[in-house]
Amino acid sequence: MKKGVLLIAVLALLASCGTSDVSIFEHVEKLCNKDNGKLWGINLYAPVLGVDSLRNIVSNVPDAPKTFPADKPVANSTTELDGKRWTMILWPLSGDQMHQSIILVHEMFHYRQPELGLWQDKDPNNSHLSNRDARTLLKLEWNALKATASCDGEQKKTALKDALSFRAQRRHLYPDFAAEENSLEIQEGLAEYTGRRIAIPDNKEYLQALSDLDYLYESDNLTRSFAYLSGPLYGLILDQSGHSWHKEMNSGSDLGSSAMAIYGITLPENLEEAVETTKAKYDFETIDAAEEAFQRKLEERNQTLRKLFAPDNVITLECPNLSIQFSPDSMIKMDDGSMVIYGCTAFCDWGSVQGHPLKVTNDWRSIELPRLDTLSFNNDTITTSG
Repeated sequence: MKKGVLLIAVLALLASCGTSDVSIFEHVEKLCNKDNGKLWGINLYAPVLGVDSLRNIVSNVPDAPKTFPADKPVANSTTELDGKRWTMILWPLSGDQMHQSIILVHEMFHYRQPELGLWQDKDPNNSHLSNRDARTLLKLEWNALKATASCDGEQKKTALKDALSFRAQRRHLYPDFAAEENSLEIQEGLAEYTGRRIAIPDNKEYLQALSDLDYLYESDNLTRSFAYLSGPLYGLILDQSGHSWHKEMNSGSDLGSSAMAIYGITLPENLEEAVETTKAKYDFETIDAAEEAFQRKLEERNQTLRKLFAPDNVITLECPNLSIQFSPDSMIKMDDGSMVIYGCTAFCDWGSVQGHPLKVTNDWRSIELPRLDTLSFNNDTITTSG
């Protein structure tokens, strides 16, 4: 990530809180030991800091620090503390044991990604996924991938061909974003796939459990979250092939191209015609109606943001070594590569800023805040009406 590490708080998979305690570490260690490198060639178990709202630490390492520094961001990510690298988790974990395991292994995979050659030091820009046709083709791809994972033989190959056609047509319309999509699918998609694969070894149960990601169909912001479903779907389909595909992955891989090669799929010569012919099979009417409503909502939102962050209406703060703590669903990627983020905290050398929203410039050197009416001062804290 530019000028620091981008810290992404993984979306809570369930609203209810489970009984998170150190026993989940023992359970995940058993899962990782059972896999013991079968998936990626290494045991994924990694040192963890679970940081609660008071910055107290729960860890699977006996001599871990007891508290987390007040000047460092807290998020589901990796961090360095006391000269060591750690998997960091917001504590307590939400959900049942299975979902807690998914979150932990997801983040442990991030810890291992650099040594696996599956990490890119960049923030992918998938702003095209705010556009109606791109969002529609993405959802058609998801539905076709679900059909692929649910059947066998020629039906499986037909559904996969349809999914890859929707994917190829989207990339034909937005060629500059193919590598950006690939990057997020490798970074976050494979992490989510790995968390689920380790926690849910059975293919049928794995597919059924993906229903907890269906909220993404209703999401206003797919630019940073789409890979949480795309990655697990492609991972399952690649697993079903029986091919040792993990060894072929690198930071520049394309999951769609891998599936195409392994299953021997040839795309139609006329993609547009193929999409028009097959889209009805994958609930196009429902998707189209939802996207029409979304575009009306999107235009209203964008008008508000353009006014809010007009050049003569912002305060710009230079932010050396910037890092951001936020949820993927709270971020809006703008066409110029900047990001508007709601409910986040930005950290840099001189302190931190909480914004609702704030804008991060595309060079990651500064943030913009809307000029707001009121200011109050309390010691070293300045507060505005926003």
